[in-house]
Amino acid sequence: MKTSKFAGAGAAAVGAATAAAVLLLGSTAASAEPVVDSSAYVFRTDGLLSISPSPYAESRDGDHDRQSVADVTALPLHGKPGIGLSALVAEAEGHRAEATVAKVNLLDVLKAETFRTWCDGADGGSAGVDLVNASILGTPVKAPAEEQRFDVSPLLQVTLNQQDRDDDSITVTGFTLTLLPNRDDPKRPLNKEEQEVAPDLVGLVTGQLPDLQKTPLRTVDDLLRALSPKGDLLKITVGSATCALEEEKEHEAEPVVKKHEPEPGEAPRPEVVQKSLPVTG
Repeated sequence: MKTSKFAGAGAAAVGAATAAAVLLLGSTAASAEPVVDSSAYVFRTDGLLSISPSPYAESRDGDHDRQSVADVTALPLHGKPGIGLSALVAEAEGHRAEATVAKVNLLDVLKAETFRTWCDGADGGSAGVDLVNASILGTPVKAPAEEQRFDVSPLLQVTLNQQDRDDDSITVTGFTLTLLPNRDDPKRPLNKEEQEVAPDLVGLVTGQLPDLQKTPLRTVDDLLRALSPKGDLLKITVGSATCALEEEKEHEAEPVVKKHEPEPGEAPRPEVVQKSLPVTG
């Protein structure tokens, strides 16, 4: 009886242990997070106006992901364009990713028929931007091979094709517009051009034009306080792609086939010789 009970208890214990093992193995497999090989998004804003990356695509374990949005509009003001983008597509697969957008109009600063940001993790990694009929502040621009930065004014900074690389990945940011990038001299008077655009900037960010009699915009500090009590920046990004770098594969050397050398006294092996014979009638 004791033996029988012990055997039953042992069987129960074995069964419980087996079940526990299955649960543990199952939970371990379920908790294993997939590897993100690449990702991309088309549009985002940070600071005074916050819009999450949209659309956003992510390749996990090499799977293909494609996300799209028909159009994005933001900051409209009195018939002015504000922000307008159409046909936004983010795509990622394996170690490649890209973000494309058509009909870009970004505060009348950036305009383009097509804007593409891409990266490829193969062969050490490469990245870049492609532009079609693009202009910045009315001046035609072509896709730069390297990062380009324009200080449009002390109030506005534009960056094209910014690339950041580490040992594992490469990230390219197609276009970045930063409002109020330099606040080192808040008491500096705004120049004539800045005073002309300052009310529209406040209107774009806050949704309401300022009353210049009650809130004069004479200095950088005036503009900061009108935009936000905290003086936060506004950063707008169009196109970003990140790709993990592929591991370099070692090429195996082809086996060397040694030519048979006849031993002393051994007749050489016959070789086939192709030769054309004359044809006689």
